[in-house]
Amino acid sequence: MIRFSLFGIPVGIHLSFLLIALFGIGVYRGIELAAWTLGVGVAVLFHEAGHAFTARSFGAGSISITLFAFGGYTTWAPGSRPIGPGKRFLIAAAGSAVGITLGAGVLFAQRSGVTDVHGFLFVLLQSFVFAALVWGVLNWIPILPLDGGHMTQSILEIFLPGATALTVAKAISIVAAVGAGLASWFVLESPFLTMFIAIIAFSGLRTGPAEPQPATPKTEEIAPEPVDDPEVRRAEPPPDFPI
Repeated sequence: MIRFSLFGIPVGIHLSFLLIALFGIGVYRGIELAAWTLGVGVAVLFHEAGHAFTARSFGAGSISITLFAFGGYTTWAPGSRPIGPGKRFLIAAAGSAVGITLGAGVLFAQRSGVTDVHGFLFVLLQSFVFAALVWGVLNWIPILPLDGGHMTQSILEIFLPGATALTVAKAISIVAAVGAGLASWFVLESPFLTMFIAIIAFSGLRTGPAEPQPATPKTEEIAPEPVDDPEVRRAEPPPDFPI
C-alpha cells in the first residue's frame, strides 16, 4: 500500500489498483501502458477528492481516500455538525462533478490546441479524459452502491423515512440496472460490462439505512463489524466494488 497525504486527507493506493492496466492491454504497450494506468489513477483520485473535500467542508471527520482494484472509495464519519440527506447528496454528487468538469476542461484544451503533446503525455491526457468523463457519467446512474444510487437515496430521505427511502432506492436501482444491463448487452455488445453492472447491482442490495445523527458527536466506540451505511462510511473492509 502506497500512502501519502492530499492537503491533509490520507490517501492509500492498494497494489490491486494496478489491475486497471488490464483494460489498456491490446490498445497500449510498454511506456504507453504505464501512461494509461497513471492517467486513470489521477482521474480516480480527483473523483474521490471531490467526495472527500466536500465531506470535509460539511464538517465530516475521519476522511480517507483509497484507490483499490478497478476504482476507489472515500470514507468519512459525521463530525460535530449534522450531515443530513441534502448534504449527503452533494457529497455523493461531488465526485463525478469534479471528474466531468476536469475531463471536459482537458478535452477542450486538447481540441483547441492548448495541450499539443505527443507520446507518453498524450496517452496520459487521453486516459485521464476517458476515465474522468466515462466513469463520472456512469457513476451518476441511480444504481446502488454507485454515487447515483446514494444520490437517489438521499433525495428520497428528504421526503420519506429512512427505511422506506432505502426500499424505494433499491427498487429504482434494480430497474436502472436492468436498463443499463440491456443497453450494454444489445447496444454496446459488452458481456463484461453487463456482468459488471449485474454484480454491482447485487452488491447494492446489501446497502443499509442511514442511522439518525445526534445533535452532538458520538463518544462511544464504533462497533467493528462491517456495515454499508452512507452516513458512517468506514474504511474497512472496502466495498465489493469501489466507486
